[in-house]
Amino acid sequence: MTQQDAKLQCIYAIQRELDSSQSFSEIMTACLGHLRHALPAAMLFGLRLDDCEYGAAISGESPAPAGLEVDIVTTTGARVALRAGHWNGVQLSEDDGLFLRQVARMIACAAERRDLRTETEEDNRRIAELKNEISNLFEKAPVPLLVTTVNGDVVRANPAFYRLLGLPEDGSVQVNFVRDQLYVRPETRSRILERVAKEGRIDALELTLIARDGTPIPLIGSYTFVDIDGVRHLESAYKDISIRKELERKLIEHNENLEKNVCERTVDLENQKNLLVKKNRELLRVTEKLREHKTRLQTLFTAITDMVILIDPDLNVLMSNQKNVRSKGKCYKKVFGRDERCEDCLVERLFAERSSVTQERVVDGEYYVLQAYPIFDAKHQIVGALEISRVVTKEKNMERQLLQADKLASLGQLVSGIGHEINNPNTFIRGNLHIVQEAMNDIFPILDSYCKSHPDLKVARLSYDIFRKNLPILVEDMVQGADRIKGIVDGLKKFARQDDGYLNEVVNINTVAESCLRLVDNQVRRTADVKVDLDPYLPTIVGNSQKLQQVIVNIVINASQAIERPKGVIELSSKFDGKEIVLKVKDNGKGMDEKTISQIFDPFFTTKRNRGGTGLGLSIAYGIIKEHKGRIEVISEVGAGTSFSIHLPLASAEE
Repeated sequence: MTQQDAKLQCIYAIQRELDSSQSFSEIMTACLGHLRHALPAAMLFGLRLDDCEYGAAISGESPAPAGLEVDIVTTTGARVALRAGHWNGVQLSEDDGLFLRQVARMIACAAERRDLRTETEEDNRRIAELKNEISNLFEKAPVPLLVTTVNGDVVRANPAFYRLLGLPEDGSVQVNFVRDQLYVRPETRSRILERVAKEGRIDALELTLIARDGTPIPLIGSYTFVDIDGVRHLESAYKDISIRKELERKLIEHNENLEKNVCERTVDLENQKNLLVKKNRELLRVTEKLREHKTRLQTLFTAITDMVILIDPDLNVLMSNQKNVRSKGKCYKKVFGRDERCEDCLVERLFAERSSVTQERVVDGEYYVLQAYPIFDAKHQIVGALEISRVVTKEKNMERQLLQADKLASLGQLVSGIGHEINNPNTFIRGNLHIVQEAMNDIFPILDSYCKSHPDLKVARLSYDIFRKNLPILVEDMVQGADRIKGIVDGLKKFARQDDGYLNEVVNINTVAESCLRLVDNQVRRTADVKVDLDPYLPTIVGNSQKLQQVIVNIVINASQAIERPKGVIELSSKFDGKEIVLKVKDNGKGMDEKTISQIFDPFFTTKRNRGGTGLGLSIAYGIIKEHKGRIEVISEVGAGTSFSIHLPLASAEE
């Protein structure tokens, strides 16, 4: 056998080894053996595939200086290195080199096929796993899934689809009637294919399929094309809407029955229509009325000046008509600003007594009337309370004023009666005194003549001359005293009389002031001398003389009570400044500080509580002057006295 034949047989043998199913390690070892038989002159061979070495180490020393080395890298990244050489350094022939290179390429191709086969096997394994996962998802999906050919033959269906059609889930009954029997309308399938081909997919198509027993099943289907082994298939998913359709059917049936019942109960359809229109208008009118009533009630609820709050059993505010109380919180905190519940809680009493309760309470000087009403549920259990809180400080003050006015009215009646009792005997005294004066004029000439002859004549233990001189003076003093009694009684009766309160009198302020001085003269002169400076040319005003008299009397008496020294001075003056009349009452009493001045016109404020002061005098006086369109100005200094100036405007031409 020639060397050329040996090489050819070696190549065939190596090819058989590379095509065999042995491990690559065994194949490489066998290939080296075939090379040694083909090239016996080559005493040493070395082969490396990737990191594995066969024969002589490639990384060691070269077998011989004249050796041959072939290094090939495949497209898959595998590296094949083949080395051959003689021990004695004989040069390899060119033909041997070609032979070795061919063997190296054969091994490299085999390594490349091995790598490709390994990668293919790995890809196939992964594809198989993915197919298995997809198959599991397909089988376990709760949504009915179906894969068919374009012609309509069923390729695959999941158990949910079998259940949908009423077929065994194991697929023992073949579903091969899709093309002709699945759809209620045969043309549905072709239309679906056209839409999917045109639009790419259908997401929600409402249609009806037929179950095994012929029952129509309303569904929503989604469709898309999938590629299986290079063949286009139609994949579909379905959602059963039978319940929704049944509800819709029942609703439609109900509406139809309702319409039918209405029609059956209507004798004349046109009249019934008119009646419905009329009822509808009436309903709209009632609805509008209800809306108006609701708005009106809400407006009324908001407009109620009293605080109205809805309270739950835990004393939390649920609703209120006051903006500052509408937020959530405890009622005692929101209404009274307290951190703890009230000692005598109205709502707790209501829950205990199960009936409405009323209570008066004073908080920070303000008077409140609290009323609570229970709110019952259907079981007659109290679930809350409606509390109405009304501030009655003003009413309380008015009640005191009315009580004081009632006392003054009673005093006026008493004064009127006493004045009548005083005037009766005083009238006799005044009348008799005038008779005595006339009698003296007649008697004195006779007594004068008698005294001439009886110079020692004595009358009332006085000599006649002294008696004759002083008796007219005594009688005149008695007349003046009786007249003064009459003037005081008349002034008291006028002061105490009840008038209609109208501001319709023509009033001379000087006359009113003089009348007031006569009334309080005895009380005032015990503490002060009164200096009067009244402008005699004052114009008159239109008002109520009795009310103005009440103002002046009150201010003058206050002035006398403010004087603590043995003898003070009160100045009463009037003037006209061209626009208004000014009546001034000035004293040199103890005076007032700024805080007292700011409070003297407040109802029930008094600095003389222990001396019977009510705190209403200046408050009423202030109101009377305001009623006359006037004003009161006060100037005071502690220790220097007080000055009250009453400014009254003249009546306008219209008034």
